[in-house]
Amino acid sequence: MQLILGGILNITQRVGVITSLYTMDKFGRKPLLLFGSITMCICHIIIAVLVGLYFGSWDGQEDKAAVAVVFLFLCMLFFGSSWGPVPWAMPSEIFPSSIRGKGVAWSTCSDWLNNFIIGLITPPMIQNTRGFGAYTFFAVFCGLSAFWTFFFVPETKGRSLEDMDRVFGDHAAEADVIRRAEIMRELKTSAAPVREGKTV
Repeated sequence: MQLILGGILNITQRVGVITSLYTMDKFGRKPLLLFGSITMCICHIIIAVLVGLYFGSWDGQEDKAAVAVVFLFLCMLFFGSSWGPVPWAMPSEIFPSSIRGKGVAWSTCSDWLNNFIIGLITPPMIQNTRGFGAYTFFAVFCGLSAFWTFFFVPETKGRSLEDMDRVFGDHAAEADVIRRAEIMRELKTSAAPVREGKTV
């Protein structure tokens, strides 16, 4: 049953990720993150209440257990449609081209490291907090992520790197564009005599 439910959870998350291919450019990154934070927070709160009430005494409470499982599936669906894919897209849109490679690399490292930590601490946390403590913990962090997204995350939909520079008060991308134009002019100037010599 654990293997079956684990497979269904992964499929549910995949369905959510597929929807983001359409919704990310239609609604924007920030609204998706806010939607994911709020809905996951609600799901975790409901699961925490049910687990807190019936932990260790699920016999005869199959309907409550089914509701908890459904909200777990919904949580994975909401994660897959928001916090699953969006943090993979935003780093390449925020960093200027001069540091984009390093920025995306560090973002990816952070993502995998945090996933590893969550996978490591979740099983003992569920066992040692009678289940509801773990879900309360994640509900709190989902709420905090909504707060952080609302006040600190810029919308990157339809914005150029120069626009993002203005958002962060930086001029790196603009300097990159100017330098690229200078290099292109230098290349055209140095290549012109060679082409003229060939035509003669």
